[in-house]
Amino acid sequence: MKALKIIGATFLSVLLGLIFFVITELSVFTLNFAYSKTGNALLDWLTLPQEADRLYLVVYPLSIFIYSLIFFNWINKNRPKEDVHWDIKTGVICSIMAGIAFGGLSTVWVEFLKNTPLSDVSFIKRSLEYLGASSANKSISSFMITLVVAGVLGPVTEELIYRGVIFGFLEKKVNSVYALIMSSLLFGIVHLSFVQSVYATVMGLIAGIVYMKTRKLIWPVIIHITINTLATYELTSNLIWVTFTIIMFLPLGSMLYKLLRTKSNYAY
Repeated sequence: MKALKIIGATFLSVLLGLIFFVITELSVFTLNFAYSKTGNALLDWLTLPQEADRLYLVVYPLSIFIYSLIFFNWINKNRPKEDVHWDIKTGVICSIMAGIAFGGLSTVWVEFLKNTPLSDVSFIKRSLEYLGASSANKSISSFMITLVVAGVLGPVTEELIYRGVIFGFLEKKVNSVYALIMSSLLFGIVHLSFVQSVYATVMGLIAGIVYMKTRKLIWPVIIHITINTLATYELTSNLIWVTFTIIMFLPLGSMLYKLLRTKSNYAY
């Protein structure tokens, strides 16, 4: 009976995540249909296939609105109390630090794959090639759109979905540990690329631990914004910066240890 309950909760959590893809497809259909009927220049600009990021200037705000309704009107009701309180200064510093350190983790992971025989494994090779293609040079206008979309709107949307709605739902139906692991795995899987899926899962665990203990979505959002914004600037070729991010592993580990060792206020 318990196994069926877990399976059912997991299935429903997947459906909650799929709402985002429904919003995306409906947005594509609606914008293209409206453009075909009106020939509006703004609609043409938003739906240009070569500039896929532009579409998310519509998709992400819509998703934030819909998932905010789900989160604040359902998931966030009767949630467990925080185990750790971070004031604004502590929260911002710890979140940015975690984001910087994660940049080091992802760099080490990618470089490990590139410089070992694993890089010849077909699916890993394709994944590395995709990662390289996605970071190709862009025009200034495209870069700025990417900075807004991937650096801000994307993190807010994804944290609402995975740390807010999915984690919160699974925690209510199963428990916080299962919610942490499954929401992180789903976050990794949705990236659809082996290299990115692995480090996205790790990122989900870090952000999930922070949320689970502080009960404030703002801190995972800042972690995510830091990660994506720094990734947009492609600093992995700068040895000094990479060394700094690796050094930040120590405070990140210390922070996670302190969070995890605090006793939970919530009994299951």
